Amino acid sequence: MILDELVLHNVGTFAGRHIITLTPPSPSKPVVLIGGLNGSGKTTILDAIHLVLYGSLAQVSGRRSGSYESYLRNLINHQAPAREGAAVELTFHARREGTEHHYRLRRWWRNTGAAVREDLTVSVDGRHDEALTATWNDQVETFLPRGIAGLFFFDGEQIEALADMDKSREVLGSALAALLGLDLVDRLSTDLSVLRRRHRGQHVPDELRALIDERERAATAARQAEETAKAIAASLRNELEQAEKLQFELTEQYRSAGGELADRRDTAEAAALTHCETLNRAEDELREELAGAAPLLQVAAMLEGLAKQAALETAAMQHRVVADLVATRDEAIIRKLREFEVGRDTLAAIDAYLTADRDEHHEAASIPMITGLQDASAIDYLRESGLPGAARRIRELLERQAESRAELDQAERVLVAMPDPELLAPLRQELDAASAKAIGNRAALKHAEEQLAAARQETSRAQAAHEAAQDKAAHAGLAADDSLRMIEHVDRVRATLSRLRTAAAERHLDRISQLVLEALRHLLRKDQLVTGITINPETCAVELTGLNGRQLSPKELSAGERQLLAVALLWGLARAAGKPLPVVIDTPLGRLDGSHREHLLDRYFPSASHQVILLSTDTEIDEEACDRLARYVGQAYRLEFDPRTNATVVEPGYFWE
Repeated sequence: MILDELVLHNVGTFAGRHIITLTPPSPSKPVVLIGGLNGSGKTTILDAIHLVLYGSLAQVSGRRSGSYESYLRNLINHQAPAREGAAVELTFHARREGTEHHYRLRRWWRNTGAAVREDLTVSVDGRHDEALTATWNDQVETFLPRGIAGLFFFDGEQIEALADMDKSREVLGSALAALLGLDLVDRLSTDLSVLRRRHRGQHVPDELRALIDERERAATAARQAEETAKAIAASLRNELEQAEKLQFELTEQYRSAGGELADRRDTAEAAALTHCETLNRAEDELREELAGAAPLLQVAAMLEGLAKQAALETAAMQHRVVADLVATRDEAIIRKLREFEVGRDTLAAIDAYLTADRDEHHEAASIPMITGLQDASAIDYLRESGLPGAARRIRELLERQAESRAELDQAERVLVAMPDPELLAPLRQELDAASAKAIGNRAALKHAEEQLAAARQETSRAQAAHEAAQDKAAHAGLAADDSLRMIEHVDRVRATLSRLRTAAAERHLDRISQLVLEALRHLLRKDQLVTGITINPETCAVELTGLNGRQLSPKELSAGERQLLAVALLWGLARAAGKPLPVVIDTPLGRLDGSHREHLLDRYFPSASHQVILLSTDTEIDEEACDRLARYVGQAYRLEFDPRTNATVVEPGYFWE
């Protein structure tokens, strides 16, 4: 049997759908390593495998007390929508009648308020199998018998219990009974005890009849009180169903009449007011912008001409100043040339050149003065920076204004579409009254169910007292020969069953003890520390033999060695089962020291089964241990718990990958 895929949907801390592929990629990499800090959901994965396989018969850590229905209700992720519920899917393949088949189990449940509805579907080779679905509680025993599931799916607490030799007897006894089929013998012995008690009570001496009659009347009264409490609870449950039905109908009417919209009127009005304020701010900013230089954008072309004219006038003023200066200069040059008696032709040419130059300056200075501006830099600033910036800001403000107006229009349309709360007031009052009645009925039902539970306890006590009186009378004397013979035969059969149980255990315990010893020698670094292991068939106590045949007390072993002994017990029992089943271990290393951890990492995990799923924290299988185990790891995942969303996400790779 190979587990191929586990799907968790809204289970525990796993919000939404999470798929974990478990198939080892090769026989040399059988380990699937799943890491997570405490509270991230490791135990939920182990419980989910138990749950999807065995349903209400699953032995899960989260169901220490309380009903199966309460366990399922609490297992649904608190963030999951009520209509979705939760689901666990497990895909595995196994050989059956010589042929390999692929199976998919899907267990789905949803909290309907009054109860939890659960469904199971089983598919074989991709097709739904109705017959297998209907009989799965029996068929699962052919794949992984529930009695030996604890040998393959276990956690650190189970190892701790087995490591305590005094506490291990009960755990070991249950495992051996399931492994050897002795639980059937135990059930038969219990049934015989019931039969014996029934016959003992048939003939009672007269002096004890009054006591038995009194106890019987008390038991009858308790049963009647229980029936009355049950009837009251049933009546209240019916009233609650009717109240919830009326509440649902009125809720639908209220929703159809627009009640949900009306309930959101305050929010819609606040949104409309916000959009209106945003629009007003945008318009105020737009008006403020238009009060500045922005209106000059309308005469941008005229500003261009004004700038050109101002530039021409500035140049003309400069030419005029130059012309006045060069006139004086030219006269001085001509005088000097005459003093130096320059030739007439040369003097005439120079004079003509200077005259032409002055004429050019006079012509350039003849531009009419229109603007009269001394400095055109202000106009240049407006054209190059001021007005483009104003245009950009106006565009942004206009866009904000348009968006705010559109949002305001939409909010006003929503308000207009909302019905008047006053028109819905009568329907709302009916709905509130129905809700209050449903709440009251729910509280009354809870009280009635508590009374019913108390009545059932009282019935149990009264019946126990009645049976005790019958036992007392039976001890006083058994007059009927038939009953006496029946009791004698029952006692004889029970004694035979006890001997049969002991003989069956003795027949197999030698082989099991040898398998456990081989496993322990494989794990311990002290190969000769334990030379023999014996399991007492009656008490299920584990007896150890050391060197030279000396009896070895478990107290002489270190805490780590006792834990390795517990692992060896589980490993040996699993090998004795003779079934190729996967092994799933939660918090596998416990309080082992470094050297003992190395033995588990090197010798147990790679060899425990053809598929080994380890659920560990980062301190159990740390970075060094991860590197040591890496060559055997075929799949690795990390459970990341986000406290902000209060949910776990499955990520590929272990902590340091």
